[in-house]
Amino acid sequence: MKLTKDELKNIGFFDNYNDEQLKIFIGISSIKEFKVKDILFEQYDELSDVYVLLSGCLSLGISLAKEKRIRLGTLEEGQLFSWSAVFSPYISTAWVMATCPTKVLAIDAKKLNLEFEKNCEFGFKTMSKIAQTISHRLSDTRFQLMNQLTL
Repeated sequence: MKLTKDELKNIGFFDNYNDEQLKIFIGISSIKEFKVKDILFEQYDELSDVYVLLSGCLSLGISLAKEKRIRLGTLEEGQLFSWSAVFSPYISTAWVMATCPTKVLAIDAKKLNLEFEKNCEFGFKTMSKIAQTISHRLSDTRFQLMNQLTL
């Protein structure tokens, strides 16, 4: 199953893309579904896909020594995650788990990087959105860690 351009336009991450750019995403993406308690990936896993949450509930966090996990927050529909799949060494910096039935758009990261090389405008726009995602995630993580330290 593939999403249409019109469906992508209604997803937060894809606003401001033109029809040709949306076609690129459609051509290199697939939809994946997860059940409650499914782990999409663990911290330090090698990643091959960048994900955008279409529907459902996802929790993300980090793992510490001795199997301890710290939950850092939840993802909202339309948000991009697993951005590490785009950057060498392609290793996850967090774990993500479904907390309700979930559907994501899985974008093939290798194909996405090839598209960046072919189309600089598309690459710049997407990398800017990824940078914004990283910046927000870093702020959220700092806030959550400060809360954890004050408990």
